[in-house]
Amino acid sequence: MRIGFDGKRIFHNWRGLGNYSRDLVLGLSEFYPDNEYLLFSPPFEDKRALAFENEFGAKKVVTPQGFWGKSFPSMWRRNLSSDLSTHQIDLYHGLSHEIPYGLKKAGIKSIVTIHDLIFMRYPHYFPWIDRRVYLSKVKHAVKEADVVIAICEQTKRDLVEMLNVSPDKIEVCYQSCHEQFQMPCIPDEVINTRSKYGIDRDYILYVGAFEERKNILNLIEGYSYFGTSLDLVLVGKGKNYLQLVESKIKECNVDNNVKILSDVPMSDLKGLYTGAEVFCFPSFFEGFGIPIIEAMFSGTPVITSQGSCFPEVGGDGAIYIDPNSSYQIGKALFHIMNNPDLKQSLIEEGKKHVQQFSRESTARRLYEVYKQVLEE
Repeated sequence: MRIGFDGKRIFHNWRGLGNYSRDLVLGLSEFYPDNEYLLFSPPFEDKRALAFENEFGAKKVVTPQGFWGKSFPSMWRRNLSSDLSTHQIDLYHGLSHEIPYGLKKAGIKSIVTIHDLIFMRYPHYFPWIDRRVYLSKVKHAVKEADVVIAICEQTKRDLVEMLNVSPDKIEVCYQSCHEQFQMPCIPDEVINTRSKYGIDRDYILYVGAFEERKNILNLIEGYSYFGTSLDLVLVGKGKNYLQLVESKIKECNVDNNVKILSDVPMSDLKGLYTGAEVFCFPSFFEGFGIPIIEAMFSGTPVITSQGSCFPEVGGDGAIYIDPNSSYQIGKALFHIMNNPDLKQSLIEEGKKHVQQFSRESTARRLYEVYKQVLEE
């Protein structure tokens, strides 16, 4: 089987969509090595991208050919169907909401992954033009693809309710996370990581983007209600919202107890998760919420939000709060930190629940869908 992937996010995105794409192709190549996997992507120069290319195999990476690919790299998908035919691709997987035009005409079966429809559910988070472009791409993808993959049941419900996609066309395939989180912590890893970032007290952890949807302001306020017996470590990047976060920290008078870490490499996250007393992720809405499973694989109890995909992803390994209530966030922190039995139970339940998101489990489920599409 020759499978082609939309590799743009793999080589150009270092957040959620890129992590999903890299973990997916690595899992398939590890557990189903008899197939040929080709990654189609516009040119890249980032050192991280070049390192991944070397890890995956440079001969398996295809950059655009033809007039559009060479003369207008930003329009690299314009000629992609022809490139896929040239490489005799049996199945094409669009890893993030879109597939190229002309696949059916070329006789190539296709799958598209839809992570979420947040731009429709929360339009005020997105510029008007972005919403129009996203909607156009998603509508084309779910119409033309042979199968639509939703990364959770919440996304499947949204596809049915908001875009009238037939539920029979949708397969739910969970995503995994980087293999480093699924391995035991190396001795002294936590100590070395804490030392590197100047963390000298026990701490509560948040990992994610600094943006309104992530609800960090209520997290800070809830933390201030909990008290400052533990520090709060916020890991992520942001611009305008970061200024609001910094103002909230001052407003709540917790300047000396909140540490903001930016540009944290993936290699340090395992130590930060494992060393945390609790991981708090009170986002209003997510497509999946990879940080939740990263924390559970790392043996850290989780507090996250009610609704959306969160109960599906967290299972019995988390406490669920109303993200609009900073008081509930603070109460949940207090409850876990003053109840050792509950804390240990959350850790154990989390480790059991998260096995369905292992690289092997998610690769097996996805491969079943691939075989189903090609046999039809």
